Amino acid sequence: MSRNAATTGTSHSLLWLAALVYTAFVIYGSLVPLEFRALPWDEAVARFGAIPFLQLGIGSRADWVANLLLFIPLTFLWMGALSAGGRRLRTVLTALALIPVASALSVGIEFTQLFFPQRTVSQNDIFAETLGGIVGVLAWRGTGNRFVGWLQSWQQVHARAALAERMAWVYLAGVLVYNVLPLDLTISLVEIFHQWRDGKVNLIPFGRLPDDAAYALYEVATDALIWTPLALLWRLDGTRSAWRVWGMTLATAAALEVMQLFVYSRVSDVTDLFTAAAGAVLGGWVGGRLAVREASFSQAPPWSAWLPFALAAGWMSALMFVFWFPFDFRTDGAFIKDRLDFVQRVPFEVYYFGTEYRAITEVLRKTLFFAPLGALLAWGVARQPWRWRSPLFALAMLVLALMPATIELGQLMLPHKIVDATDWLLAWLGGLAGYGAARRMLRAPRRAVTARESSRAETVEPPSIPRTRWHFPLMLGGMTLLFWAASQAAFVPYNVRELFRPDAAWLSALLLALAVGWLSVWPAWLARRRVSGLARLWQLPFGLLIYGGVAFLLLHAAVPDEGLHDLVGSPVLRWPEPWETGLRWVALAAVPGALLYLAAQTVRRWRGRRLGALHFWAALPVLLLAYWGVVAQAATDNLTELIAAPQPLAFVALCAWLYTLFLAAAWLASPAPATMRAARLAGVFVSLPLAALFLHLGLAGEIDKYGQHFSALQFLLSTDRQHYATLPVIWLRYSALHVLVIVALAFIQWPHFRARRQPNPTAHAPH
Repeated sequence: MSRNAATTGTSHSLLWLAALVYTAFVIYGSLVPLEFRALPWDEAVARFGAIPFLQLGIGSRADWVANLLLFIPLTFLWMGALSAGGRRLRTVLTALALIPVASALSVGIEFTQLFFPQRTVSQNDIFAETLGGIVGVLAWRGTGNRFVGWLQSWQQVHARAALAERMAWVYLAGVLVYNVLPLDLTISLVEIFHQWRDGKVNLIPFGRLPDDAAYALYEVATDALIWTPLALLWRLDGTRSAWRVWGMTLATAAALEVMQLFVYSRVSDVTDLFTAAAGAVLGGWVGGRLAVREASFSQAPPWSAWLPFALAAGWMSALMFVFWFPFDFRTDGAFIKDRLDFVQRVPFEVYYFGTEYRAITEVLRKTLFFAPLGALLAWGVARQPWRWRSPLFALAMLVLALMPATIELGQLMLPHKIVDATDWLLAWLGGLAGYGAARRMLRAPRRAVTARESSRAETVEPPSIPRTRWHFPLMLGGMTLLFWAASQAAFVPYNVRELFRPDAAWLSALLLALAVGWLSVWPAWLARRRVSGLARLWQLPFGLLIYGGVAFLLLHAAVPDEGLHDLVGSPVLRWPEPWETGLRWVALAAVPGALLYLAAQTVRRWRGRRLGALHFWAALPVLLLAYWGVVAQAATDNLTELIAAPQPLAFVALCAWLYTLFLAAAWLASPAPATMRAARLAGVFVSLPLAALFLHLGLAGEIDKYGQHFSALQFLLSTDRQHYATLPVIWLRYSALHVLVIVALAFIQWPHFRARRQPNPTAHAPH
């Protein structure tokens, strides 16, 4: 496969992934804080028919514009995912289909918000979101090809100077967007005069600083540091002098201050020009020093290899100072116990109680403060000898996860700070982003790659990795031993120990190992079969029927009947034994089977395989049938009582949870060049908060049974029913189980993502 084809496939896969993630973000962000209140259907329909059309003033203009902008990327990304690279007719048909779909999604979101009383429902939102969907489709028609080309260009090898230039313009676009938020735009001279009268236009340098010296220093420093990365990247370009970079940065800051005159809620302050000038000086100086230091790397003293780690330690001290100031810690137990309720908040719940501008400010504050830490750690790892890089990379990932956790735990004892797990997630992602950007920059060649070198690189293919003969016996023996140990361990939940036949624990463990191997491998094998898209319409359902049938036969031999009935219920239809139980198990197995298949196809698509749409969408009817058989026609409430309400949405969330697990495992199992190994490990860590979010949405938060109140997770992960574990313990157990499942599944699937390469019959042909 040529590099261009692989790059095109990767870009298309990124569009699909971005479209799916952004759609989930739109739906989730529209329902936060997820406080569901049941409402009779007739009453909900009547209320929705009477939703008002609000008269918007200047204060509500930003909310209307935010809803409009929310749907522009949605339809833009889906246009790319569904029509990129296709013919003009396909693009037109996709556009005609997406506009009503976007409008229907907007109506569905607004109707669903009736069941979440804290949300505001109005016709304005539907109109704004529908208009945003139309704008997104038109934007793709005008700029789609250029956007795909720009996206593909990031996959190519760039010289360090060119890469720095590209990153600088991306960062500048982000600064520009942030400085015109919250988009309550105005061109009215009367409203601009009101800004002047209200003190939102300040021409006196440093005249609006806080009275407290510490807060004033913080405001000046952060305003200056915003411009430091831009000047640094422009200086790394290698073609600009320090004075030119300083002038470009200052001119950009001045232009943005003028633009803020037309944003009603923003303040235009001449002080920002002085802070931008200071940030430009710092960025230009650091960029120049880095360019000189990297050019003379071989002559650098040995101690300089540890300089990035020293700077990282200093930055961590600065982070603790910023987030723990004024250090008024309280250590009494009652105070700390009252603040532990933050573990029950859903992600981004705190950000809902405020303006959109405030939420975006807090998101950027958390991520950008921790991005330099990731960049410094990446720089430090790159300066070490090869034998030290793997352990230092693992240590860097641990620091990026533990540092924001330490800060949040410290804020637990600070009365005026808000402790939120979302802040940890954002800080961790910011650190990972900084690490990835710096690593990409450091790995870029210092000079441009010549055409001859590029063509030579295109002919080099990664070596094939044949299947190993020892994999299956090692997998089977290891899992058998693990299952047998689980059957004997007292700390394992009793409902797990009941899966083993007491008179033949070893045989049960062996058969369960075979069943797990079959459940893990068969969907990956189905995904790898080379059949046309239409053939998927019958092959996938038929293949999953075989999948569930074989799995049931293995489980029927390994597990006592009571264990099988605990999940799907005892037979109620009076069919010949064990047909009803078997068919119910086939329906249940279709859920993980279809999602394992989708994960394998997603990874194959990322690796550049040209797959038709039916290779993905063929799994959706299977999931719908599985929902009907497992939930709607359940013979027992043992599973359905664990699912949150409303059950269709909860089922979708649980499917998303399983897909996240399986995708991380498939990505880890698939072959990848050495440059992608760190990204694969990072994918495992990123999957944890995503999976936890979907699990939180899919499982019931409160169950009243056995005379006790507990959550579904407590029921599943507690040792027994007399001692339900606390939430921190539950999430700790789940985190360990999450990583264990991904690693085990990746190990089982590893050979099946590495097909033997067929010899090229033209390799030795005469020219």
